[in-house]
Amino acid sequence: MSDGSDLARGERHMRVVQLGVGSVGEVIARTLAAEPDVTEVVLADVDEGRVQEVAAKLPGGKASPRRLDARDPEALRETLRGAQLAVNALVPAFNIPVMEACLEVGVSYLDLAAGGPREIVGTPDMDEQFALDGAFRERGISALLFCGIDPGASDVFARALYDEMDTVERLIVYDGDNGWAEGYEFATSFSPAIMIEESLLLPPERFEDGRFLLSEPLTLSTEFDFPEPVGRLRVWHIDHEEPALMARFLADKGLRLATFYIALPDPWVELLRSWKRLGFAHKDEIEFAGCRFRPFDLLVSRLPRPVDLIGKLHGSVCVGTLAEGTVDGQRVRRFMYQVTSHDEAFARMGVQGTGLQTGIPAACGALMVLRGELPGPGVFAPEQLDPGTFLRLMTEHGAPWS
Repeated sequence: MSDGSDLARGERHMRVVQLGVGSVGEVIARTLAAEPDVTEVVLADVDEGRVQEVAAKLPGGKASPRRLDARDPEALRETLRGAQLAVNALVPAFNIPVMEACLEVGVSYLDLAAGGPREIVGTPDMDEQFALDGAFRERGISALLFCGIDPGASDVFARALYDEMDTVERLIVYDGDNGWAEGYEFATSFSPAIMIEESLLLPPERFEDGRFLLSEPLTLSTEFDFPEPVGRLRVWHIDHEEPALMARFLADKGLRLATFYIALPDPWVELLRSWKRLGFAHKDEIEFAGCRFRPFDLLVSRLPRPVDLIGKLHGSVCVGTLAEGTVDGQRVRRFMYQVTSHDEAFARMGVQGTGLQTGIPAACGALMVLRGELPGPGVFAPEQLDPGTFLRLMTEHGAPWS
């Protein structure tokens, strides 16, 4: 059984299981495989061709390709046995099954995003994952949740700003992408299924004046001036993990507002609004011409996967956290952010910018788990990490922040 501190003790045989090898999974796997102390990265995905493609990009002898259907519990457990860490880059529906498999075989865990709520999208929410804290503590292993760019680095930015300030009244995450995709009128730089859920199906939640408030999807928007080269974009309030996490861990310096905004192109907003007008803003099956199907699946099927956009996305993406409060009695407004160019990401690693921007922070979190740099065994959020260590790792691995 691993306690998640093998690198800290100087052990030289580190086995990491990378579950899911899309754009983000590839970046995580390649970043971890470049570490001298990581001796094996198991690349596990249902797409065997994709597994072999990514395996060819890892240093010689470090890749162990494996076709895995994560819906098979025994195959999942067998894949995890003997590893020090499982990095879950699958869709959030797999979060609880993978966490439970890690508990069974004694492997630490990291994922990128939360799901839920079950009553709307049918997947576990963050409270169900945090409820496993006691089991992970008892097992002597660690789980780091929601550790990509946003959530993930955005939360670490919030924690770093929180530590700098005497009072923190507002924490707002902004995600802006001015990119365009060759050959596609509609495209999302990450999972289209998750993007539709967050933008259309889930009522966006914000923390305001001590309580959580819900809004109708695609009703609240504003404009925000992102650092160049992204520039000014219209951003929309959608459902995301950060407001709940910041209210949970960063509220004791007077937090009055925690919320999240993302830039959405006008045609995409109109497409989703039209889908809703047709009565399809749900994940239920309907009957048509004697067949049953989910309109949600139909819409997702018409959109490109992130790996389909490699080399076809141009522009830049910025993710940052704005904090407002006081320092030494003076009002301050500070924005900590990271910018990635889609074109530079393709030139560097052959991926699109969101894959690089999400994968590097995830790999940094994975290294902190492996090195025993979490508060201990148990289940943790990015707000509970040491921000100095995390931000240093981001810079060292090619994702500098400002």
